[in-house]
Amino acid sequence: ETIEMLTKLRIKNFKAWKDTGEIRLAPLTVLFGANSAGKSSLGHLLLALKQTAASADRRRALHTGDENSLIDLGTFVETLHGHDKKAALGFELEWTVPHSVNVQNPLDRRQAYQGDRLALVTTIAAGANEQPVVRKLRYEFRAEGASVLSADLEHRNSKFELSVEPYKLVHAAGRKWPLDPPEKFYRVSDHSLARFQNADFLATFALEVERALASLSYLGPLRDHPHRTYGWAGNTPESVGAKGEYAIACILAAEAAGRRLNRGKRKRQQSFTAFIAQWLVDLGVIDSFTVRPTAPGRKDYEVKVKTRAGLTEVALPDVGFGVSQVLPA
Repeated sequence: ETIEMLTKLRIKNFKAWKDTGEIRLAPLTVLFGANSAGKSSLGHLLLALKQTAASADRRRALHTGDENSLIDLGTFVETLHGHDKKAALGFELEWTVPHSVNVQNPLDRRQAYQGDRLALVTTIAAGANEQPVVRKLRYEFRAEGASVLSADLEHRNSKFELSVEPYKLVHAAGRKWPLDPPEKFYRVSDHSLARFQNADFLATFALEVERALASLSYLGPLRDHPHRTYGWAGNTPESVGAKGEYAIACILAAEAAGRRLNRGKRKRQQSFTAFIAQWLVDLGVIDSFTVRPTAPGRKDYEVKVKTRAGLTEVALPDVGFGVSQVLPA
């Protein structure tokens, strides 16, 4: 199964980072560094972007968080490197586009563009009231690492201007009005797009940003304590949760959906629970585990674990704490 995957990241003037430089992201990327070196900050920005994209408020350039959000970064100025109000937060994201995305100029059918990656480059500054405002955003549609199409929305001379290369935007009849500011950190507003005859592809790019950020999941370092029973009403959680609190519900949902996995080509497929159990066995954490209802017809489930062959099954809280911590991962 092919999914969206971040392939590059660069951050400027964010918390501990003046400039991260270009960070190449692989299927498995491990960051090493001393305490307070800024490792967590990289994930914190991604979580802030994810919760901004999910926010109903399109006017907010960056949702820095509150007690109900994925991450709470405080005020926008507090996120800036050195709390410098004059510094601009900048970031570049590149990610793979697994499905077919084609851009065609509706005014010239010969101008068609295909790519396998999208990049978004955004600059956000503190406005007059110290709230985040977008000064510039740029999209690049890339194929084999090279840009095949780019679009810039930039604040110049007290107004926003939109430009696209290699083809030129054409104004709609009677629509040469000023452009709206961007919505959030990545959207050219629908009103602004309506000013042109051939800019609709930017709405598709915005949807791709939302799709890529929605695919991000965060599993924190401090996870839920094990429970004797877990409730599950048949729903499919979006993720295991920041504290791994939905891990058992995820397993049950995957089992109910009949999901089967293997470790690679020509390897035997297993049910989801058996697949997870085999990893835990190979890690030397357990011998076996099962998830089953506490009684027929109940929506409460218990996790039973054998730490070694021949031993009696016990409840998850009765084995080493590490099992409940590694299971969400």
